[in-house]
Amino acid sequence: MNDEAFARRVAVQLSAAARSVDGDVADRLRLARERALAAHRPVQAGFGAKIGSALRRLFPPMMRPAAVAAAILVAVLAGDYWTTWLRVSEMEEVDTALLIDDLPIDAYLDSDFKAWLQDDSQS
Repeated sequence: MNDEAFARRVAVQLSAAARSVDGDVADRLRLARERALAAHRPVQAGFGAKIGSALRRLFPPMMRPAAVAAAILVAVLAGDYWTTWLRVSEMEEVDTALLIDDLPIDAYLDSDFKAWLQDDSQS
């Protein structure tokens, strides 16, 4: 039995028992019940609480850990995609600068450097 069903059963029992009391006690019980109901009025939830309650209704308790794991996986993949995109855009800028430049690409490769290293290491 959940909390709401239990509360309804208690309310029914209290209402039935309140019918058999005299007028003064019944008035005090009515006032106490009104104060309790006024104190129990739900507070308007903020945006985050509304999302949380919607997610609790959407995912049953057995599926919540899987939903959290899926959300973490999506966040990690989104971060990986973002960093890869930044890296590719940086390489794109370098490639564009090389293609626009007047020097040939061989000037940047410096094919004689490897020969110079081999000559220097033999001496």
